[in-house]
Amino acid sequence: MFHSHIPYCRKSGMWPFGEEWLYEAMLGSYIPFLDVLRSMPCSEDKSCQDGSSGKLPISVTIGVTPILLDQLDDDYMRNGFIKWTQARIKRAEEDRKRFSLTGDKAKERLAGAYCDEYRQHLKAFCNDYSGDIVGALAELERQGVVEIITSAATHGYLPLLNEDTSIRAQLAVGCECHEVKFGRPARGIWLPECAYRPGLEEYLEYLGLKYFFVDRHAVEGGVPIGVSSGGKVREVNANHAVFGEEGTRGTTYKPYLVNRSNVVCMGRNERVTTQVWSQRLGYPGDGLYREFHRKDDVSGLQYWRVTARETDLGRKEVYDREEAVLRAREHAAHFVGLVHELINDWNETTGEHSLIVAPYDMELFGHWWYEGVLWLSETLKGLPDSSTVAVCSAGEFLNLHPPCDSIQLPESSWGRGGRHEVWLNDETAWMWNMIHAAEARIKRLAALSRTTEDTDLLELLKVQALREFLLLTSSDWPFLITEKQAEDYGAKRFREHAERFDRLMDYAEAMLDEEEPKVSEDEIIGYLSYVSALDNPFPNLRFSVLGRQNHEGLEKEEVWQD
Repeated sequence: MFHSHIPYCRKSGMWPFGEEWLYEAMLGSYIPFLDVLRSMPCSEDKSCQDGSSGKLPISVTIGVTPILLDQLDDDYMRNGFIKWTQARIKRAEEDRKRFSLTGDKAKERLAGAYCDEYRQHLKAFCNDYSGDIVGALAELERQGVVEIITSAATHGYLPLLNEDTSIRAQLAVGCECHEVKFGRPARGIWLPECAYRPGLEEYLEYLGLKYFFVDRHAVEGGVPIGVSSGGKVREVNANHAVFGEEGTRGTTYKPYLVNRSNVVCMGRNERVTTQVWSQRLGYPGDGLYREFHRKDDVSGLQYWRVTARETDLGRKEVYDREEAVLRAREHAAHFVGLVHELINDWNETTGEHSLIVAPYDMELFGHWWYEGVLWLSETLKGLPDSSTVAVCSAGEFLNLHPPCDSIQLPESSWGRGGRHEVWLNDETAWMWNMIHAAEARIKRLAALSRTTEDTDLLELLKVQALREFLLLTSSDWPFLITEKQAEDYGAKRFREHAERFDRLMDYAEAMLDEEEPKVSEDEIIGYLSYVSALDNPFPNLRFSVLGRQNHEGLEKEEVWQD
């Protein structure tokens, strides 16, 4: 399972933080990932993407956040990517000339390889995919190669939101965006940061979602603990065996129905995840692989290998691509063997089918872990060569093996500590105070709006205010602060969306309050035009998505229609 997400960065800086985030992911991860899926060998009993007999013997789950979909489908960002990639090709060409003059043959060859690689990916983007990564994913889904699932609209951290209206808006907008982009509703969802609190399954079930993923400890622990769980849940579902009592445990090798709902959760397998994800314990930290953090002082391109984790950046050795390729193939073979071992052990112990959920950020492959794309290709080729292992999407697995047991999940995330501390801590508490105030304010406006008839201008104001609210509640801003990755940038972006939200709300409330002096319409239109040009995701957004204050019994027409 692959999860892809980039925070909203359109017209919000370039380097070191901003649009370059998306362009790097497109060049290093998304385009190569599409290439891998298109190049997979076919089996005789299925049909291939190129029209020949046969089809890929795999089906993978891909989660794409709605805010990422919107940026990938934006002409401004498409054009920006082409220009950025052309500039990167030029830098590689200049590096090749510079290294030729200095007699550095190893770096000269590598710079030349970068030139070829970047040109190939740009050509694939413009020609093979017609500049439409979203459309390419949709075509793969139509062919049964991938199953695409959705997420919350802007990757909002749902357990820490106070208001029902906020949670519903994040989820409903995410589902609507997905259906617009892919022409069909999503069956599953990636909850941002795997963050769950008891009751979220009710929102998912109402929206027609069938499954989601949680971290290992949420399934293997099984006792609800957290600020919204109200203590330990001991209620037993009479129709199913329910895990969640003290002393009982679930397993990540099986899917479970969540509480009394028909929504299924699947837990991340820690062994296979750590083997790939961890730079300290897993494959990416191997000394032969390319070092991500050391970059050339002139071009910013990468010419060194990890060497050893404890080696200072200034003492890293020059990267050898051929050696790294051989190591990636070795690691792919090791991973295939590991999966077989885990499956066989489970089957011998229980006699049951096993589920191994291996979720990774798509940006890991190619961008962070340069050799990861090759490793992925070799792994996807090797796994199906067995009568005991099938690479299938989550939905396909549930069709074949629907769960019969239920589980009571604890409040949890896949962040450090397993709870919420990465997003809520002493350094970010101020952000949540502002978010909760914004939640209450937009909820009041939604309640007031149900008793009034809006002008066109007021409706535009309210929609843009909701857009800023969704951007404000993105989990990325507190994450950047906590992890010290782009602390000042995260705080700046958060405050910008908060200021835009507040001013738009001021205008909307003034227009609704007959006792207040009228605000100049020219002032409102001018500011609205300025903000809309900067922040324009979800063009079909409607303020009525906030719906009633309680999601129970909410009619679907009230969510999607004005």
